[in-house]
Amino acid sequence: MQFTSLPFHLVVVSSFLILSIAAYVVYQCFLSPLAKIPGPFLAKLTNLYRARLTLRGHSHRDYIALHEKYGKVVRMAPNELSITDPSGFREIYKAGNKFVKSASYNVMQGPCPFDLVGERDEQVHSSQRKLVARAYATDSLLHLEQNVDDVIRSLLAKLDSVRDQKIDLGEWLQLFAFDVVGSISFSRPFGFVESGDDQGLFQRIQNTIASLAWLMHVPWVYHLHAMLRPVIGNWLAITDKDGFFYEYASKETVGRKDRGGDDRDMLGQLLTAQSEKSQLRDADINFMMTTNVMAGSDTTSISLRGIFYLLLTHPEKLQCLMAELETQKGAGQLSDIVSAAQAKACPYLQAVIYEGMRLMPPVASVIDRDVPAGGMTIGPYFIPAGTVVGTTAWALHRVPEIWGPDANEFRPERWLDAKAESNLKRFFFAFGGGSRTCIGRSKSD
Repeated sequence: MQFTSLPFHLVVVSSFLILSIAAYVVYQCFLSPLAKIPGPFLAKLTNLYRARLTLRGHSHRDYIALHEKYGKVVRMAPNELSITDPSGFREIYKAGNKFVKSASYNVMQGPCPFDLVGERDEQVHSSQRKLVARAYATDSLLHLEQNVDDVIRSLLAKLDSVRDQKIDLGEWLQLFAFDVVGSISFSRPFGFVESGDDQGLFQRIQNTIASLAWLMHVPWVYHLHAMLRPVIGNWLAITDKDGFFYEYASKETVGRKDRGGDDRDMLGQLLTAQSEKSQLRDADINFMMTTNVMAGSDTTSISLRGIFYLLLTHPEKLQCLMAELETQKGAGQLSDIVSAAQAKACPYLQAVIYEGMRLMPPVASVIDRDVPAGGMTIGPYFIPAGTVVGTTAWALHRVPEIWGPDANEFRPERWLDAKAESNLKRFFFAFGGGSRTCIGRSKSD
């Protein structure tokens, strides 16, 4: 059928749609305040580009490639930019600034009223953080070293029992990380190292985080699903965050209360805080324990796996580390299970940890922020208020301007120069930055 033979009203509607789409494309590519900023063509037109990038499963590598191709400022969506410019990064994540978390974090928070990661309101976040900060303070956690040491002994015993077998070391490190979180949170490990089995929990965590990652870029899908869920049922793994994992953490909390435990474990610290601050509710404590179970175990295991992988693929660096540890051991400076204080006194070990987390940071996503009133300037570009800007540690940690021409190489020695170390830590983004830095980060880091 020819276009001219269509009914007049369909011709009008079709023409209007075509002109509207054409006008939108022309605006985004040539007239938008962000039109001059380079980036993939589809990214200029739709947020679906970022969602697809995340769904592919290796967006952390993709962001590195995009910045190598387009430069320090890349347009990732019609109103969203990825930044690796050092001065721009410092401005966005400077403590006390007005770059608040973007609307994408509404998906992360979901229906949870107490979420230190997802909460966008700075005042609410500050008051919530103060309620629970004591439980996550370094000196509080150091009281629980024995709990961690017990899990280390259990892991070493299990690895000895499979000495002549081919194993997935990464899987064992994840079992270990999960049990450590259980031990410091509830005074008892979950028993995953002992059984050598995670009971399918790790895949469920992975599915939940993967679902969250792409939905943050298309929040309308999340909200539409929430509206239709009573009719269509649950199709999104993200709902496990405030469903399955909340119930899992709640049961562990009840079990810890019933059997007793070390009052200095994280739950004990929160219960003490609750007795002093009545605004901290039981549900809030359960939400914090949910974060421990999901994010705490996952980020810890990713960091461990990355560090071990880099050491095993760089045997010369492993030899340097072993030489330091053997020297310290020979001088009587290390116990069989190395304490936190002893580890802190091993410069090369600390350098390995920093370098491992630099090249393989546990959080791969761009940490989005809204540009405040007045806008900002990055290089030749003026970025108006309301634009979403952010940085991913995977790309920032490979900027030669910051890390040198060998930015892609695993070289712990870069952290041994005291003068250089001070500057490098200003751009170390594995724990986030500004007032929203991970609550578990040591103040000495």
